[in-house]
Formats: sequence, C-alpha cells, structure tokens
Amino acid sequence: MQSPRTQAFVNMYAAMGTLDKYVELDPKAKEIASTMNLTIRFKVKDGPDAVLDFKDGAVSIAPYDGQKTNVLLFCTGPEQFNKVVDGKAMPIPLKGLVNVLKFMAKPDQPFNVLTTNMADTMRKTEFATKEEKALTTRLAFYAMTAALAQIANEDELGRISAGNMADGEISVGIKDDTYVTLAVKDHKITYIKKKAENARAFMEFADIDTTKGLIDGNLDAMSCICNGGLELKGFVPMLEQLNKVLNLVPKYLA
Repeated sequence: MQSPRTQAFVNMYAAMGTLDKYVELDPKAKEIASTMNLTIRFKVKDGPDAVLDFKDGAVSIAPYDGQKTNVLLFCTGPEQFNKVVDGKAMPIPLKGLVNVLKFMAKPDQPFNVLTTNMADTMRKTEFATKEEKALTTRLAFYAMTAALAQIANEDELGRISAGNMADGEISVGIKDDTYVTLAVKDHKITYIKKKAENARAFMEFADIDTTKGLIDGNLDAMSCICNGGLELKGFVPMLEQLNKVLNLVPKYLA
C-alpha cells in the first residue's frame, strides 16, 4: 500500500529534486531558471521540509536548516503536498506572496513552465534524436535513484530492507555516463549525485538504451544481467536488499 508521507518525500526529493540536473543538462531549462533568483521553502506538516534554491540558472535542493528564504509555502499534510505536485491543489503562501504571484501563480510563469517541461521530458517515449533520448533517460535515472533513497528511509517495507543493509556506499550508474551514490549509514540512505569513491557494491547499466528499457519495464532485469546489459558486483547482500526497494519504486514514481 502506498504511503502518502513516503510519496511526499519522493515528490520533494525525486520529482522536484531532479530540477537541478534538468537545468544542468538542458540549456532551455537553464534559461528559464535564470529568470528566477530566489529560494522557495516547501514546508509540509508531518512530511518533508526543504528549500529549492534558484541562483544564476542553477538549482539546488536541501532540507531546511534555518536558512533565509524568499518564499515559504505551507502544506497542511503530505496529501495536500502530493496534490500540489500533481497540479490539483495550491499550497498556502506564508511568505513572499509577491514572488509567488510573479513566478508561480499561473501556468505560463517560470516555475510552473520549468516543472511541467521537465515532467513532459521525463515521460517521453518517442525521440527525434539520440540526445533527446539520453536527456529523458538521465533525468529518469536521477529520479529513480533519488526515489530509492526516500523509499528506503520512509516506506514501511523499504525500511525493512534498509534495516538489513550493512554500512557502506552503493554505486549506481550508467556506464561511462551518469553515476550516483547511495550511502548507507545506520540503516539510513543518503543520496549523493556523484560517483562513489569507495563503493562496497555496484549496479551499472551498460548504456542509455538498456537503462531506458529497464526503467520503462520493456526489458527484463534478469535477461539484462545474463547478457551484460546490467552488471551487479561487490557485496551481494546490499544489492539484494536494494533490489527489494527498487521493486517498490513503481508505486511512488509514475
């Protein structure tokens, strides 16, 4: 059963949390982001509390730790925040109403254009060029791996798997292309958008096409392991538990 609270963390750090890579990888997205120099705090009661920082065309997201923000948007609970992300509700602006009206209130304003364009890009199934497919796949990869960490930390079944993981780093990547690190410490996972320096376990996709096929469910993981499309190595018990969490991702990341 899907947990609204877990869904809120996935929406915060895997959905909106992929904006940083979107503006880094897509020049048009960077151009839109460059029109906003502001920090937006999303505070969700009984859920995530994080800050999106837009600065000079770059975006970052981090848990709120007392830093000053231009905008404070409050949601009464995870359910409301999930509806906000789905475009079915509005958060309550507690600070920065002028910036909300300038950048976020209407569909054609920068924040909404940026998030809508990213969602459309990630859902693409047909591509005019290899570059388009690569962009979609990389963004989907970042969202999937970020969701893994949130589900392992917040979902009931995910926490069971994380509870059986030893400390250490898991390297997840697309060979010679894109890498992230899942750092396990005391049965909690920290998500890091860079290649692991001292990994105990490795999950590596052979290329963009294989990654896209596996994420979309058009390729079978076992077949890819057998034909070299997916390589698993290192400390096997960590990978076994990670795979259990991976099976939960479709519940939260459509």
